[in-house]
Amino acid sequence: MAIELVILDIDGVLTDGTKIYDEDHNVIAKKYCDLDFTAIKRIVKAGVNVCFLSGDKRINEGMANKRGIDFWYSRQKLETLEQILDKYKCRASNVAFMGDDVFDIPVMKAVSFSCCPINAPVDVQHVADKIFQRRSGEYLVSALYDYLALNRLIPKAMI
Repeated sequence: MAIELVILDIDGVLTDGTKIYDEDHNVIAKKYCDLDFTAIKRIVKAGVNVCFLSGDKRINEGMANKRGIDFWYSRQKLETLEQILDKYKCRASNVAFMGDDVFDIPVMKAVSFSCCPINAPVDVQHVADKIFQRRSGEYLVSALYDYLALNRLIPKAMI
């Protein structure tokens, strides 16, 4: 199995899940793990496509656009997976997905390799092919890159 596409949830993967709200209860800030953006660059440099699939669009979409990473918004992630596969001309058997919440389980079950952080709910951990010994927002995409490269699921790449 060679990975051709990496799909990443954002909140709870690239962030620790913390959201800052204003007085009107709108999310105004999130904290992203910057080293994970370097890992994304390395995955892309290895010839593998990367996109985000998130149920929260307000801040995440702008961040993705600023970083030049395809962003898919959906509350029904499994339905959106088919559109993503069509865009990248890829089969689910060549996809790695990292998620952290029960909403991610249908996609995790549909792809060939799924993973999550150690603090994901037990239901998510039971579905994941790999549970990283890191918490949300703690260099998870970096760990994913290392795992995929070391297991020769993607080529190693320097920036």
